Amino acid sequence: MKRLVILMMAAMALAACQKDVPAANAEVDETEKQKLQAAEEGATVIDWVDFVQFKGKHYTAVDTAVLSEKNGVGRKVGEVGFKVADNINSTNYQVKNGDAAFWEKGTALYEVKKMPDFLAVKDEQEVNGYRLYLAEEAEEDFPHHFKDVELDRVKAVEFYTGEQNPELLNRITKRELEQFKELLAEDVVPKAQNANRPDPELYRMILYTDDPFAHAFYLYNENGQWLWYPWDEEFLPDAVGKFVQP
Repeated sequence: MKRLVILMMAAMALAACQKDVPAANAEVDETEKQKLQAAEEGATVIDWVDFVQFKGKHYTAVDTAVLSEKNGVGRKVGEVGFKVADNINSTNYQVKNGDAAFWEKGTALYEVKKMPDFLAVKDEQEVNGYRLYLAEEAEEDFPHHFKDVELDRVKAVEFYTGEQNPELLNRITKRELEQFKELLAEDVVPKAQNANRPDPELYRMILYTDDPFAHAFYLYNENGQWLWYPWDEEFLPDAVGKFVQP
């Protein structure tokens, strides 16, 4: 009987404590719940897509475009509130406004001038200093592929090292530009390659028009063989090399 009374008193005290706690403090943060769930289920390695969730829209990083100029960004419109990579391992996690795959909390988000479907984040590893993010609903209409590029509107091409901290190697316009366009259209028989193919040298090609963004594609030099992927793998003539790195 004495034990029963003690248990009843403990239950009443616990209920009173819970009653005194404000509702906002009593609720466990949803993110923490999902982190706990992931720990209970066992850690899962998630290969996150580079995204930003902002004001109800899902934005994904664009590898096929860069800003045409560094002053192409407008005002700051917000900040990253939570970095999901390294913090969330649950496949049941529900992405929230302010979440980003790889950017730290507090990273500034900027609007892009003349491109309302984009956000920009400062990134020294990107050509012209910003990484672009495109709203999901605008993905289908954006010219991601080389076949979508209007070559007659291209007024300059720049070539950069393709690794981190891109370095400008060359810029071509006018006559050189027209010669380079012809090289891209050539049908090339690939060279014979050794069985043990080395890692290719990586370069980035930026095509500028009058748009606020420039088209971006990667070029590869694989042991003397130039190639790229405008859609499928295509081989390029040796003469490409003198334009990339004269």
